[in-house]
Amino acid sequence: MKTVTTVHTITVLLALLLPWATVSSNQASSRHCITDMSGRSVCLATDKPKIISLSPASTELLFAAGAGSQVIAVDQHSDYPEAVARLPRVGGYPNINIEAIVGLKPDLVAIWKEGDSTTVVKQLESLGITIFDLNAVTLDEIKQALTLIGEIAGTQAQAKKTIDVFSTRLNALQTQYAHLSPVRVLFEFWRAPLIVAGGRLVINDVIALCSGDNIYRDVAAPTAEIAIESVIARDPQVIIGSDPRGNSAETRQELLDYWRQWPNLQAVRQRQLFSVTSDLIARPTPRVLEGAEMICKQLQAFRQAKQDQNQSPLSND
Repeated sequence: MKTVTTVHTITVLLALLLPWATVSSNQASSRHCITDMSGRSVCLATDKPKIISLSPASTELLFAAGAGSQVIAVDQHSDYPEAVARLPRVGGYPNINIEAIVGLKPDLVAIWKEGDSTTVVKQLESLGITIFDLNAVTLDEIKQALTLIGEIAGTQAQAKKTIDVFSTRLNALQTQYAHLSPVRVLFEFWRAPLIVAGGRLVINDVIALCSGDNIYRDVAAPTAEIAIESVIARDPQVIIGSDPRGNSAETRQELLDYWRQWPNLQAVRQRQLFSVTSDLIARPTPRVLEGAEMICKQLQAFRQAKQDQNQSPLSND
């Protein structure tokens, strides 16, 4: 009798527990996990997550990959595409509004590790907020970031279309410029102190794409503060600035006014100084190829000017 009672009890318990076990199993199987660009496994229970972006670069990447409709808020510096203007703001580096982020209850917060504060990221993680790192710093990693967004946000088809267009445009630039003679390039971000592009930025890839040689590509950091003596020793043939106003007459004159302090630099002597619109070169997004086209054309203009000078009977060089 005792055995019958025990069996009956177990049967009842199983009857109660099995539906719960089935639900739990289904929930677990519905979760999908993607490895982000920091190598962390990020798991979500939905393939249409509500997303907050904490950098202009990650915002652009999300929209480019087709996940724009899932973005519920952005940082204060995000300004592209136009649809971003209608979204709530959660502050900007270094003053991110943690309370606002928590209050919006995102499924995912997209970051760009090179630009977002590690302190903020750790704070969010400690509060149970899921972080997704889109730390693209090369041209190939832009494609990788788009692919990952497609997978985590369920927008694979649009992400693939964007990657295909990006790849076609990139291949065309490589075909046009890869075989040309190298040009020594200095890319400046700031002048007092002098901050230049190092080897770990998409700008370095863009310069190489145009058959340029970033004279500080050996610096294993995104940017570096450089003494003018170092620039003189490396003697760039072209100096490129980054400015929101682009390559206007005003920005070119400002570049020349600063750099003419060192008239023996080849770039200054030959007046090979120009600016690129900041957003089109500093952000690792598909739009970087617009900046790349500008740089490639300017470096080619330098090559042509040098060739014309060498062919001139009046040339003393």
